[in-house]
Amino acid sequence: MEAFNLGLVNETGSTDYIGGAYGDPSRLWAHDFAPKNLKQLFKWTEYLYYNSAQIFAGVRKYAEYPITEINLNSTSNPLKVQYKELLEEVVGIKNILIQASIDLQIYGNSFSSINMPFKRYLKCPSCRSTFAADVIEFKFNLKDLSFNSKCLDCGYSGKMEHRDTKIVDGHKIHVIRWDPKDISLSYNPLAADYEYYLDIPSELVAKVRSGNSHVIATTPFSFLEAISKEKMYKFQKNKIFHMKFDAPAGVKRGWGYPPLCAAIPLYHHTMVLRKANEAIALERIIPMRVMSPQATSGAADPITTMSISGFMEDLKKNIEDWRRDPNHIMLSPISVGVQQVGGEGRALMVDAEIQRAEDNIIASLGFPKEFVYGGLSFTGSSVTLRMLENQLESSTFQINKYLKWVTKEVGGYMGWGPIEVELGNFKMVDDIQQKQLIMQLFQQQLVSKTTLAEAHGIDLLEEQDKIKNEVISDAKNQAEIQQEMAKLEKNLSEQAKQMAAMGEQGPPGLNYDQQAVIGQAEQIAMQFLQMDPNQRRSQLSALQSEDYVMYSVVIQRMEQLKLDQKNQAQQGGM
Repeated sequence: MEAFNLGLVNETGSTDYIGGAYGDPSRLWAHDFAPKNLKQLFKWTEYLYYNSAQIFAGVRKYAEYPITEINLNSTSNPLKVQYKELLEEVVGIKNILIQASIDLQIYGNSFSSINMPFKRYLKCPSCRSTFAADVIEFKFNLKDLSFNSKCLDCGYSGKMEHRDTKIVDGHKIHVIRWDPKDISLSYNPLAADYEYYLDIPSELVAKVRSGNSHVIATTPFSFLEAISKEKMYKFQKNKIFHMKFDAPAGVKRGWGYPPLCAAIPLYHHTMVLRKANEAIALERIIPMRVMSPQATSGAADPITTMSISGFMEDLKKNIEDWRRDPNHIMLSPISVGVQQVGGEGRALMVDAEIQRAEDNIIASLGFPKEFVYGGLSFTGSSVTLRMLENQLESSTFQINKYLKWVTKEVGGYMGWGPIEVELGNFKMVDDIQQKQLIMQLFQQQLVSKTTLAEAHGIDLLEEQDKIKNEVISDAKNQAEIQQEMAKLEKNLSEQAKQMAAMGEQGPPGLNYDQQAVIGQAEQIAMQFLQMDPNQRRSQLSALQSEDYVMYSVVIQRMEQLKLDQKNQAQQGGM
């Protein structure tokens, strides 16, 4: 790793200047701790992320805020549903995008690959029986990359052939974020072409060398080969995704530049001030009280006429009694003076300087102070928010490319067709003016329903499916009501015919003519709907005991009237 020059080294390669640390106005005490190469810089930015509250809060919000909903576009609705379920519910794509975005903010680089699931089998060379490596005991020889086991069928003991079989199981797909400190790259600036190498993590190498069967059975064979040869692992073309913040042309070509760099000397300055506050707090916050006998007049000094040791013993005993009993009364033949030493720590604190230093840290990160502490509103800071929105939109460009890469890789592994995917347009939630403008354009038929729905964060296809299901459900209910009404009308007609044939009359005041019954039930139903629920239940109960047939017709008409009112309300809203 070549030296990472932060502008702190002179032409001779020395950091010494005439006059010491104060001889160069651009050199601070904190510069003595500055990293000398890029990998050391990564360690410093990690440290800042976990030890500076402002950086931690700002980076997390900056990484999470632009991650919007995932938009999938395809002519095949079943394919869209498959991808949506795999990405959102199984892979957890939003969380992955946030984690990669955090890496990008901390290191200026983010490296990700995808571990596709496979199953390792061992085949007996004698009887050709095959066993899963995770269910049979074996020993792995790292030198010749051989698997030794005992066949459970024929009893053969020795080397076995290994075979890795692809498993089409989306639940076992795993997106891996690699530590940039373990990555090395070869970059050709003429062709803008990269080769990526991984210094395999030491804990993984240790487990393989120790013969951990679980790790060996689930580690891709290409990694085992690299460990055996004690070489770095070389990623295949397009099997690792690299996001980066572009660095100046003269700084480590091919790598991204950590945006937290500018905060390192500022953080050191803040810690110097905090250390000073700590020293003041430990020494001067709690005052010390000194008690002594006090002269009543200039000529009567009690020290000359009394035993000082006796006075001290009495004073200690009275203080002990007072601590045991706060109501204890101390008696003294002379006046006792009290002097206070220390306690002025509050006045010596450098809180204001710390606050200014922390504000400088926030400024070095490139986002407004309110973004960290809260209180950012569209109406109060529209210009600031517009600048912030432009910054975040530029960051989402790389995240969108990363999202498309992950989708393409997992979709290809599952054997699915291609699909268009991207993050929803990033907008401030409180951008009411923009939403109103889109609504006006929609009313003028200048934008589509899809654009209008996206502006309000609504999935148009999902809402159309809900509308379709509601219409179908209402149609089914109406059809059932009509069927019940037809059955009821048929029963009433048959009852009327039977009564006419028998020469009987219905109950007083009620004619069982079909149309008359339905008309009367319509009037009763309208009256009942205007009543409060308690009165309606009481009237329905009375009608049920008097005439069950009329009660049934009224119930059906009430349901029909409610459904008609609902349909009219929906048509009016459209």
